[in-house]
This record gives sequence, C-alpha cells and structure tokens, in this order.
Amino acid sequence: MDYISQNQKDKQEMLKVLGIANTEELFNVIAENCKAKELNISGGQSEQELLSAFKKLASKNKILASFRGAGIYDHYIPSLVGEITGRSEFWTAYTPYQPEASQGTLQAIFEYQSMICALTAMDTSNASLYDGASAAAEAALLALRVSGKNKILVSSVLHPEYLQTIKTYLENSKAEIVTLNLLSSGGNIEKGTLCAALDDDTAAVIIQSPNYLGVVEDMEALSSAVKENNSLFVAVVNPISLGVFKAPGEYGADIAVGEGQILGNAMGFGGATFGFMAVKKELEWKMPGRIVGQTTDKDGNRGFVLTLQSREQHIRREKATSNICTNAALNALAGCVYLSGWGSEGLKKLAETNIAKARYAFNKIKGIEGFKPKFEGFAFFNEFVAETQKDIKKLNKALIKNGFLPPLDLSDFGKQFKGCLMFCVTEQRTKAEIDKVVEILAKV
Repeated sequence: MDYISQNQKDKQEMLKVLGIANTEELFNVIAENCKAKELNISGGQSEQELLSAFKKLASKNKILASFRGAGIYDHYIPSLVGEITGRSEFWTAYTPYQPEASQGTLQAIFEYQSMICALTAMDTSNASLYDGASAAAEAALLALRVSGKNKILVSSVLHPEYLQTIKTYLENSKAEIVTLNLLSSGGNIEKGTLCAALDDDTAAVIIQSPNYLGVVEDMEALSSAVKENNSLFVAVVNPISLGVFKAPGEYGADIAVGEGQILGNAMGFGGATFGFMAVKKELEWKMPGRIVGQTTDKDGNRGFVLTLQSREQHIRREKATSNICTNAALNALAGCVYLSGWGSEGLKKLAETNIAKARYAFNKIKGIEGFKPKFEGFAFFNEFVAETQKDIKKLNKALIKNGFLPPLDLSDFGKQFKGCLMFCVTEQRTKAEIDKVVEILAKV
C-alpha cells in the first residue's frame, strides 16, 4: 500500500468538513496536563551516535528479580520459542481471512487449538483472544447467549481487572453481575455461599483457580453445585497449574478461559499477550473468533481451513457473536511452541517446581517476626498472601534497593487486606534469592 501524503489544501478541506480550525482541536478531549508541551526534537544523528545514546540510556535500567505476579508472571522462556516465532514468515502473521490462505499459519493455529483442548480436557478451542480478561468477558457473553438467562455470578477473588472487563462488556446489556463476596478463612469461595446465590435466572458462574490471591478453589464441588442449578460453569485457570491440577473438563466445566502470557510470552509491561478459550462441543457454534480445522484436498493431501468464521463482524456485521477479529497469532504461536517443548511430563515437573519454591518461600516468610499467613489451611500455586505489621513502604524500598521487585500491596483490594502483601514465586526464583528476601524482610 502506497503512502499518500496530504498537501495544505487537502488538510484545510478535511478540517472544514470536520468543522474545526486546526488539527490540535482533534485532541481537545485530552487533558492539558497530559499533553507534551514541546517535544524538543534535536537535529538528526548518525547511526553510531544514536546507538551510543541508546546504550547510555539503557544502562540506567535496573533489572529486578520479580516477587510479584497478580496476572502477569515471570516464567523462563526456552530458546526454542524465540527460534520459531522469530522466523520472518511468522513476524507478519495476521489473522487469515480466506479459508484456503496461509497454510503454515492455519496449521500453527490448528496445533495451538489442539494443545489447548488437551491441556483443558475440553472439546473445542478457538483461535485465541486478546488476553485473559477479554476471554473471561467473552465467556460471560457466550453464557448469556446460550442460556437466555440474565444473571452472571462472579467470584470476588476473580482478578479485579477481569471483573472490570466483564462489567464493561456487559454495561449496555440487561445482564446482572453478582459478586460472591463471602470468603472462607482459607481464602476460597465456599460451596454454601455459592448455593445461596444461585437461582433460576443464573446463566453462569465464573470462578478462578488458583484465584487472584493464589488460593486453589475446590472446583469439583463448585462445579457440581452449578450443574444442579442448570447453569454454566466457567473456569478461569492458570495453564501451567494444569500440569498438576485437574483440568476444567475433568470437573465438568462448560467453558475454560485464561491468560496465555505465561506460555512463552515475555511480561512486556503487561502486554502483548493472548487469551485462550475452550468449550464443550455443544457450545462451539456460539464461541467468538475462529476455529481452524484439518481436512484433505482432492488429491488426499493434508490441509487446513478456517472451518468456522461466520460468527465474526467482518461477515455478520451487528449479528456477530463478538467484535474480536484477531487471534493474537504470534503470541498464540509462542504458547504452542512452549507447550510443545515442555510436553505433558515437562509441564508437570514445571508446575511441581513452582509449588515447591512458593511453599519454601511461604514457610520462610511466615517464620519472620511481624509476618503471618493471611489464610489458614489453604492450598496455593505460586502466590500467597502474608499479613505484616511492618511498614510496607520501607519494605518495598529495601527490596528494590537490593534488586528485587517487591510483592503486591493488597491495600486497594479491600479493607480486610490492609497490611497484606501478595508474594509470587515461580521457577525463575532461586533459593539464594528467596533467602535474601527473607533476610531483608526480617531486618526492616
């Protein structure tokens, strides 16, 4: 596509049609204190000067060992992932719109779907979504479409940004979102709490496990309660945790969704990521996005096609099941390569390592004077909450000074979490790093 510049005459005609005097008026919605007053762009530099300037700037960065999770996690990315995703034919891989196009991209998506189905023990996966939050919101919309009911029950320990996204998606609908606020002493949703909230108008119940606070929910018990009410059960899961925990399909979930960042994608300040969604077979026609299928051509050769894309806005306009028209192909490919590399046994060992290291840190931290576990008798994956009497600002300052990204202060999550810190320990953290953090926490 050629770049076509506009001359002053063209610009004036456009401004006249828009009814404004200059291009600056296009940005009046932005607060003045958020606008750059002057860019102060100097003259051009040579490549050598520019590289030198960037190296000097980059040297100011401080790499911190992360003890914070809350949705985006520091997991090791095997070299295999970059070796595949770095190939030039994948760099520009965008969602294919024609069924017969881009056999390589279609095959990659098909393999990805197959792995998500195997991981979640569900029947059908789509070709990925933007992120875990939008996947959860799309699951709510799917449940409303299928059931004809108007109420969505959401766990209070669902990731708060997921809940916010669900509310945004349903803002202009007639749907009612009810938050299950009561937690047990173990930090999980009790079956009795859920049963009391269920009624005939409940379309779906959305439960995250491990939940936002790292606690593993009794998904089997919660799912059975939802089934007895003839509602849909939506499981929001950590894909690496499925290396050891029961898969959603094994405890009767109707829809499984989650965040794919931890499958071979860098943290990248919160993006870019991908969300995954898998469903029982009877729900596949109502899913958002695309499904790639495997077939044979007239000569019997294996081939791949876009089996289902008629649910999307570029075909069905306002009748589409979703406005999502991308499948985050490159990020999902990274997830596919990551899962291929680990394999089922490797993923199990990886999950066990996360649990073991987090448990080691938990046992050390709860032994520090001024610290105690927020919850009792609970199972967790790689996150846990500790309550402290110490000054959290001083703790954080000391940790950063020593090269550690501090745990998350949960004060904003609710009044009952004032003075609480949520620690995250993945396979990336070494015993020496954990011991050093414990030493710092004890000294402050």
